[in-house]
Amino acid sequence: MSGFNIKIMNFAKDQELPQFKESRNGLWIEYGDNNLYPQYLLDVYHNKSNKHKAIINKKVMMTTGNGIQDPLTNELKSFLSNTWSSYDIEELAVKIDYDLEIYGGFSLQIRWNIDGTKVVAVDYIPFQKVRLSTNDEKVLISKDWNYIRKNENKPEEYQKFNPKMAHSNPTQIFYYLTDTVGQEYYPTPYYSSTLNWIELDWEISNFHLSCVRNGFMPGFILNFATGIPTTEEMEMAYREFERKYTGSENAGKFILTFSEGADGKPELMPIPLNDSDERFIMLHKEMKEEIFVGHSVTSPMLFGIRTEGQLGGKDEMLEALAIFQSTYIRYKQDLVSKQLNKIAKWAGVTEEIIFNKYSIDFGTIEDGGTTPPEQNNEL
Repeated sequence: MSGFNIKIMNFAKDQELPQFKESRNGLWIEYGDNNLYPQYLLDVYHNKSNKHKAIINKKVMMTTGNGIQDPLTNELKSFLSNTWSSYDIEELAVKIDYDLEIYGGFSLQIRWNIDGTKVVAVDYIPFQKVRLSTNDEKVLISKDWNYIRKNENKPEEYQKFNPKMAHSNPTQIFYYLTDTVGQEYYPTPYYSSTLNWIELDWEISNFHLSCVRNGFMPGFILNFATGIPTTEEMEMAYREFERKYTGSENAGKFILTFSEGADGKPELMPIPLNDSDERFIMLHKEMKEEIFVGHSVTSPMLFGIRTEGQLGGKDEMLEALAIFQSTYIRYKQDLVSKQLNKIAKWAGVTEEIIFNKYSIDFGTIEDGGTTPPEQNNEL
């Protein structure tokens, strides 16, 4: 068996809730396996499921994408402009809404005036870059937690938002996380129980893509009964055969072989298939439904997906929107505005921040309009 290399792949890995524990140096609480759980969630959003990504994009557009109601006071107008930051408050609201959807929390950098009496600027801090200190009073920020030994990624410590300490700590971090039953320190996203189905979406698409790419699938063994060549000769023959006969452009072509008599002819030995393609097709419908349930989607029609029994008429869409407004959008808008109002209070604002209500533009739908671009989360 010395001429064979065998590698066993484990495809039965389950998704588990992240574990939060103190780091070896005792400075912060690690966020999941290898302290990289939020990076995993960001990768899932970008790369694993177009359904998962589309739902998050649409939710954000419906919650904060329509902007904030026009301010009535100069104080709120000044706060919303956020002059000394790279983004105004409407833009920040969209960014933190994405973080709430992807991670279940968000973070903002708060800058106070020199006296520590007034908030003068609010900046966005990507949630995946933030970790909590072990005493839960401070946060640490790194550009890349995967390579913290590099000087440019060395974690920097900041005071959590605390107006009483604004004079001594004029730069603070407003750190918000949604409550997760049984979890401390960090949130887990509301769709965490659906991660297996989201991963399955990618596995199914990857399976079918591989089928297309490999016109010559390993559904049979091609055996040349002409003796056993050297390892180098076997590798060369394999690469040459793969170059000529694999790929979608070669699917369906016949193979022409030559041999010296019947004893030396190539032999094709079929490998029994397990009907994986048919099973994946059957799973697709269930997977789609489970992703919708995990995202609290009451009507897939609102997200551009028509299901059996739905006509997709104007009245039906308005009814579906009214239900989703009352069960999800209103709650999320109130959550974001409440947290922003806490900050605005320390900028001298008494007027409340209120988000505009989402409405369906049926004219855009009929004209084939497109959805606004998604949030550009940093990796």
